[in-house]
Amino acid sequence: MKYKFRTTPYDHQKQALRFLLKKDFGGGLFMEPRTGKTKTTIDYLCILHKMGKLDRAIIVAPNRVMGTWVREFQAHAPVPVNIVVWDKDRRTGRDKRGNPTIVDLPPVSGLYALEVVVVNYEAFATPGRKTASGRQSKTSGRFKVRSVLRKWLEGGKTAAMVLDESHKIKSPSGKAANMIVTMRDDVSYRLILTGTPITKAKRAYDIYMQFQFLNPERFRMYPTLADFKEHFGRWATANGPNPFPIYKGPRNMGELNRLMREDAIVVRREDCFDLPPREDLVKLVKLGPSRKAYEQMAEEMIAELEDGNLTEASIAIVQQLRLTQITSGFATTVEGETSRFGFEKADALRELLDEHLENDQKVVIAARWKNDLFLIEDMAKELGFEVYSIRGGITRQESDENVVKFRETDEPAVCVIQPSAASLGIDLSSASHMIWYGHTPSWVNYTQACDRIALSRNSTTFTHLIAKDTVDEALFQTLKDDGDVAESIMRDPRKALLGHSLDVDPSKML
Repeated sequence: MKYKFRTTPYDHQKQALRFLLKKDFGGGLFMEPRTGKTKTTIDYLCILHKMGKLDRAIIVAPNRVMGTWVREFQAHAPVPVNIVVWDKDRRTGRDKRGNPTIVDLPPVSGLYALEVVVVNYEAFATPGRKTASGRQSKTSGRFKVRSVLRKWLEGGKTAAMVLDESHKIKSPSGKAANMIVTMRDDVSYRLILTGTPITKAKRAYDIYMQFQFLNPERFRMYPTLADFKEHFGRWATANGPNPFPIYKGPRNMGELNRLMREDAIVVRREDCFDLPPREDLVKLVKLGPSRKAYEQMAEEMIAELEDGNLTEASIAIVQQLRLTQITSGFATTVEGETSRFGFEKADALRELLDEHLENDQKVVIAARWKNDLFLIEDMAKELGFEVYSIRGGITRQESDENVVKFRETDEPAVCVIQPSAASLGIDLSSASHMIWYGHTPSWVNYTQACDRIALSRNSTTFTHLIAKDTVDEALFQTLKDDGDVAESIMRDPRKALLGHSLDVDPSKML
């Protein structure tokens, strides 16, 4: 059977495909972020179809990446694919009595090589409505979700089920984890995808539920969770009137690693010598409450905010400053006060930080405005990160101490930087990921701030939060092209202020 790739795979992706195709049920792709496990999965599903072994698949993914799967299929699948994004809005409805229920999936048309349903983990955790007896109804909630998916699978040649970020089912007591595991035998092929199968080194039993879905036979010598935890962990008993077990750390990790690798391939980014050393990703953020104020400022140089205050600009450069504030959800009023009215970028950042926290990672976040810096600091602390700042208003000694603390901590940490204050002489290379919340107009400050993580032992990733159809696009594109931001805006103000055609590879859009 010949398979023609739509996009050329890297060597490690070819190796991963060969590994999966040797198995008769699927496998695990334990591939670090940005090593292409999504493309590898898509090629694997399409190859199975070409072999006559697959005609439909269910992909379970975090809510924030459901749309990414659609774009990735469009970019990489060499066969016709029909994709249904079965999110909360699409799967919920009302029955004849007006009660909330789960609506059926569209029937398989038979017009496509592959039929794919993308559903989020929340669907398998949501309880059904309470009945008069006090029990949960099985005509709504997670039981109905499973029923609808099983009905959709009926009549297919062969089906696959993919768990993206499979560590989401690490908790043996989790409702979603247990519901998903019950669907194991409904499909012929199963894949688990994650860069962190064990989210904390001390918690080896994170892998248990993932393999209950993928291949419970692999750990058949430890048939229960208690057996598994006892063999791969060290425990002590707490003192007191109600003694309870205390987890003291892992053991037999060599055996665990060997058994896992029987069914999963591990790809580390630093081992992928054919990957680019730096990757820039763009996450477009759609403005909501901030949109009206933005358009008024762009057209009239004055805008009325939701609280009734006014913000205005006298010249184009000042206008650009005001617009970049508005894309962050705040503005400086004519009285010199700060008014915050939008959290669109903040919500996008929270999704990214949730992933870093879950993976025990460090991250550097760059922002231009102090209001954004303070917001980011508060958010990171609220989520549970250690937070260190380098910005105006902090002494040099405090900045130096924060750099050292950030470098030396082993806990998930965020370093919040203001590019004008952190562009030179600072080593933040213990992090390999930088998020640009708001860009500086200075190309020198931008490139030098990026260089703060350039010496990371791992390949570096930069995620840019860009407000869609705004000056953010022009600012980012100009920096990307090594251009002068002020000159670009003066040369073509409407194009700069109301949107710009981004020159970005679609596969790099989050």
